Amino acid sequence: MCIRHGEKPGEGGPPHGVDPQGEKAHVSLSPRGWARAGALAGLFGHLPLDAYPSVVRPERVIATKPTHHAHSHRERETGAVIAERLGFEVDESFTHGDEAKVARAVLVDPRSALVVWHHGTTPKLVRHFPLSAPDAVPHSWPDRRFDLLWVLSWNEDEAAYDFAEVNQCLLSGDRPPGQAASRNEVIESDPMA
Repeated sequence: MCIRHGEKPGEGGPPHGVDPQGEKAHVSLSPRGWARAGALAGLFGHLPLDAYPSVVRPERVIATKPTHHAHSHRERETGAVIAERLGFEVDESFTHGDEAKVARAVLVDPRSALVVWHHGTTPKLVRHFPLSAPDAVPHSWPDRRFDLLWVLSWNEDEAAYDFAEVNQCLLSGDRPPGQAASRNEVIESDPMA
């Protein structure tokens, strides 16, 4: 499963990012982002649920590690909240550009995985998996959507993964289940946002 980090701060103004100690930090989640991380931790901690039939409880969480070029701590912050709720540490062994390495690490380990990745390169990451219908994977993650789960489920007959996009529907304003993104939501953005 792949998710984007929780909501980020505004561009040059509120809402501001807040680090885990409550200090203002532009590289951290906004208050709504922290709320989403907590809601996701609750969701994953209560699985299985009939409302999310394709979503499974992760047995490990992988999150993008910040670097000199990609300063965001949001992936790690989101992943750490979820991993802590599930009783283990977040894996920060990978960073931007390591999409093929992440896919290999997931494929060689039988545990279910949740990858918290940058939305600009999540489609690239997903395409490193054997897919039953590669064209089903969107070419980009909608820039304004923080409320999605991309789920890969093993299809024994195809010997490949089936792709599904699931609306989280966890916070006020999230898109209801089954409602797809409109094409005008897909906006080109800075790949390091």
